[in-house]
Amino acid sequence: MSAITAQTVNDLRQRTGAGLMDCKKALVEANGDNEKAVEILRIKGVATRNKKADRKASEGILAVQVSADGRASTLLELNCETDFVAKNENFIALAKELAGQASATGVDGFLDQPYHADKSRKVNDYLNDQVLKIGENLKVSRVLKFEATGVGRVSAYVHTGAKIAVLLELGLKTQAAAANPEVAELARQLAMQVVANNARFVRRDEVSADVVAKEREIATEFTKSEADKAIDEAKRIVEDYKGQLVEQKAANDAEAIAELEKRIAVGEKQIVAAEGRKKGQLANMEKIISGRVDKFFAESCLLEQAYFRDPDQKIQDLIAAAKTKVGEEVSIVRFTRFQVGETAAE
Repeated sequence: MSAITAQTVNDLRQRTGAGLMDCKKALVEANGDNEKAVEILRIKGVATRNKKADRKASEGILAVQVSADGRASTLLELNCETDFVAKNENFIALAKELAGQASATGVDGFLDQPYHADKSRKVNDYLNDQVLKIGENLKVSRVLKFEATGVGRVSAYVHTGAKIAVLLELGLKTQAAAANPEVAELARQLAMQVVANNARFVRRDEVSADVVAKEREIATEFTKSEADKAIDEAKRIVEDYKGQLVEQKAANDAEAIAELEKRIAVGEKQIVAAEGRKKGQLANMEKIISGRVDKFFAESCLLEQAYFRDPDQKIQDLIAAAKTKVGEEVSIVRFTRFQVGETAAE
């Protein structure tokens, strides 16, 4: 076995880009054989992990550019390695600049497009320059355009910190109504609603049968476990009192014994009551499950949610009021909620 010294560990680190501890472990596993250690690191994927180009860039921000006519919105996610850089003014300006270019020139082959300020270079070349300047791995993990599918308006809302963004489309009958400032504000408020209450669907009929079946399964298991938990807790309390009763009988404390016996009697009645409630729940399981699934719909479907600015008003009421103001039907066509780092987790 070759000697493993600080120098050999450092040499392996310089060669592979892996961390000191990873290099030391690989050398120990390879009995000091440098070439074998390199192979071990490669197999484990450590050798490239710490190189700048492959560093995990899961922090970052979302930048959005809405077209002047409100018909389209372009979203770009720019990632970096640390939240410190994500808050840097230069990084934020870079994300906005790139979103602006995507809005103007399109999203297809974005990184291979000519950079708008220097057509002799590609966007990717410019991004590489910023990597050297900022000192962290940077990547555009996604860039997309969200366009109105018919007569309507697209709105965007980027939450404070630019970690969450929502793009939302409202459907109308005329372009004049789509250009109405009240419609624009409604779309913005609805996008904010999605951020605030994390809606997943517009309406119930968008929820797949598989999702409903899963929610029914969860509701069933939760109801059963809730009932069993109440019984177990009542039994635990009685057993605790019985343990105390043994101690007090040994101490011959008549007053404490009498009190504990009363508590045990009450606790045993509570066990019986809890078991009775369980039987009642099992007998009405379908009604309970339906109630829990309805609650899921109310929490997950945008139209059924309570408006975050006025909990007494539902979003469907807000839409109905907008119809009166605008003079024509207003509908929520679709929305998409984005969060920084989602693509890295996929």
